[in-house]
Parts: sequence; C-alpha cells; structure tokens
Amino acid sequence: MARVIVKPAVTIASRPTSRVSPWATVLVAINPSVPFVCKSDVAPRRVRAASLGWSVPTMNMNQAKRCVLYARLSVTKEESVSIARQLQSCRRYAEARGWEVIGEFVDDGISASVNRPEDRRGWAALLAARDFDAVIIWKVDRLARRVLDFLHADEALQERGAGLVAVEDPIDMTSPQGRAFAVMLAVFGEMEAEAIRARVRAARVQLLKDGRWAGGGIPYGYRPAANPDGPGWVLVKDPDRAPWLAQAVGMALCGVTVNAITTWLTTSGAPLPACSGARRKSGVAAWNRQTVDGLLRNPILAGMTPHNPGRPKSAKRADPFAVFRDEDGVPVINEALAVITTDQFATLQKILDSRSTPQARKRSEREATSPFLSRVVRCDDCDRFMCRGTNQKRPVIYCPVCRQTMSRSAFDPYLIHRLLNERGAEPLGASTVQAHWAAAGPSDLARREILLSQLESLRVRRGIVGRYFDDERVLLRWRQTASKGEVARSGDSP
Repeated sequence: MARVIVKPAVTIASRPTSRVSPWATVLVAINPSVPFVCKSDVAPRRVRAASLGWSVPTMNMNQAKRCVLYARLSVTKEESVSIARQLQSCRRYAEARGWEVIGEFVDDGISASVNRPEDRRGWAALLAARDFDAVIIWKVDRLARRVLDFLHADEALQERGAGLVAVEDPIDMTSPQGRAFAVMLAVFGEMEAEAIRARVRAARVQLLKDGRWAGGGIPYGYRPAANPDGPGWVLVKDPDRAPWLAQAVGMALCGVTVNAITTWLTTSGAPLPACSGARRKSGVAAWNRQTVDGLLRNPILAGMTPHNPGRPKSAKRADPFAVFRDEDGVPVINEALAVITTDQFATLQKILDSRSTPQARKRSEREATSPFLSRVVRCDDCDRFMCRGTNQKRPVIYCPVCRQTMSRSAFDPYLIHRLLNERGAEPLGASTVQAHWAAAGPSDLARREILLSQLESLRVRRGIVGRYFDDERVLLRWRQTASKGEVARSGDSP
C-alpha cells in the first residue's frame, strides 16, 4: 500500500507513474502551527524527502495565466447547478486572479457516476486543447464522483503541466497542499454518490412493491396514468399501441421473423414508440430490428416488471427473465398488463434466440443448420432433394448435382408466412394448422411435419442469385382439401 506522509516543514516529492492504485491512502500528520507542503496524487510511487535531492514539480499559482473552464451536469433540469451558472462562477474566479480564459468545455446530461472523464466528449476535447496552465471547475464532483476517476483526470493534466482548480471547494491542484485536500474531497464525493445510488435503489424497490411505476423508459404498448389507489403513477395499456403490440407478439409466436415484423410495422404505419420523438424530429423515424427485438423481449408482455439492479451499464442485452420477485423468489405478475402468459413468453424467447443471426451465435451453434427443410425442397432442374448447409456462415439449401443454392435467411420466413396466411385456418387433426404451429414452438422438426402435411410439392428453380430474395424461383403447391377443390396459388405450380 502506497502511503504519503505530510510532515511539518518538509517538502516531499514523488516519481511519476502511468497507473493509479485503488488501494492507495493518504496519512496526514499536521501541526497547525507549522507550515507544510506536499506532493501527492495518492499513486503507488516511492516517496522520499527533499533532502535526497529531489525537486518538487509544483506550479506557482501566480504563473498560471491561461486557463480553460469545464462544466458538467447530469440532468439539465437542475437549475441550481446549471451549466450557465457553473461557467459564470468559473469566469469570475479567473477574472479575480487575472487569468485569461481561452476555452470553455461542457458535458451536458452526462452522469459522473457512470461515465469516466476520459469517456466524455467535453473532457476529451479539453485534453486535446493546447497552451493552458489550469482547468477551473465549479466543484470536484463536477469532474468525477469516484476517487480513481478524479485521480486519472488529474494525472492527465499533470502530464501536460496543468493544474486543477475548484471554485466552491477549498482546493487548488496547482499547489501541493491543494492536491492533498482534493483527494480527501474526492473520497467524500464517492461516498455521497454511493449513498445516492443506494437511496434510488431502495426507492425503486418500494415503488415496485406498492405496484407503482418506478419511472424510466415507457414500454411500447403502455402509458403511465395517475394511480387510482393513491399517489404516484401506474402503467396501463395504451389503446393506440397495444393492438399493434399484441399482433406483433402473435406473429413472433407463429414464427414470423423480427425483420418481417419490422417491415410489417413500417409498411402498416404502426405508431412509433414514444421514446422515438427525437428520431422523428431528425427525419429518420422508422422501425428497426433492434427496437422490435427489444419490445418482444420485454417481460412486461407477461405482466412482469424488469428488475436487475446488478446489471452493468455496458451489458449489451438485458436478461428477459431478470424481473421483480417477491420474498419467495416468485415473479410478481400484473395480469392487467399481460399480453401473453409466462409460458408463452418463455417460448417466445426461445424462438427469438433460435432466429438470431448466425454471426451472433456460438461456433457450435453456427455449424448446426435447421432441419426444417430437410428432404422437403426439390431442385426443379435435377428433381433431387436439396441439401441444407452454410455459405459464408449463413444457412442455405443447395442441389447436390447442379449446385444451385437458395439462401434460407429469407426463404424460411417466406414459407412460414405463406403457410400461416394461406393454410392457417385449414383443419389439422382436432385443431387448425395455426394452432398446431403455435404449439410446436421453436421445434424445427415439429414445424417440418406441419409443413409437410400441407404440401403437395415444393421446388426451387434456377434464377439470379443475389442479395435479394426472388420469390419467382419458388414453385409451391398446396394439397387439395375436401372443402376446396383448388390449390392455393395454383399459378405457381411447376
């Protein structure tokens, strides 16, 4: 553990380093009646007395002539610490010292608890600037709320010979005394941030226990409404969007791909999610695959509330089964919000996972192709069953004789769409084709049997192989039924 001891009338210096230890501490032994100076940024450095001949690389405050200002705000509604007020206080501070302000840098709407200084655009632009001796901030917590983040930011300034000054806090990083106090203030800032997080988590849990809406993004198909049983807000179904959501979920359960659902929502003019207002203003408002996949994975579809306080912000995808649970570990379900049952939701997640792009799957999963079309499709030229395989890690069917291929990324959804639309209401056993299809879930073998029960023949003929799917290559003929004396789309028969 690195230690820096501040002694009366002794100047201490340290060797530079590129990394900061999270276990470093500061031990200060001060006699108030004796002046002292120190050099410390709480890093794992060897510290020796000035009597060994080391110099103290500190900057005289009177020499700092050129400075830049930095302001940060998490929520723009906080008028008491607004960006304008922070910059105004910093300007007055610089003017009182006779310093020249050569630049102002801002990070608006950025949380210091989540985003490190080096990951912020404003701070990165500040470090890219040149010819300044000091950075003026309003308070230490405007720069960082974690000790290590604060020390890394200060170290970056040291490397270019600049210091840090806070207007409202009694620190001045252009002097060694100020550096010691700044570290202690950063420690208290980190403690405050952790206390705030704990209060927010506790408040959210209590709101969920009370059956109230805890805030955050509004799920598609729902809207907040005043709580009829007390204060606060609750979620209710949105009459304008809930029917679209229910139909999209039904299509997904029947095997329609996310891309096909996205196209359907776009062409049908479905209302966009409420959070897409900014995209609508930018003129690029449209449904996309990520949005549709997200709403189909939201556990609120089964009346459950997403709740995973330990999930890191960097996680690419939330666990759809990380939901709010009671003391016995059972998910709390609001039947008034449910669109499907919990069993159907679990089936839906399996379907979505099975339809993920090959590149996103594990290698062992990529190499296994779906048996859905095994010995189902014939080559129209060779009259041979087409085989299943992969081409550039994407699933295809191909003729083993003439080697013509057909990409399955669009072919499978095309067949499923026609099957459910043209044959979904046909009787199959004691039920219908669509009911059997929904019961089959993600099982490709069960789906294959349903398809075969309705097919008279399915062939693929040669055509232009390109990026886009050509349905003219597909020759499909359904079986004749007792109720209908003709086959669907007979014009496509070979």
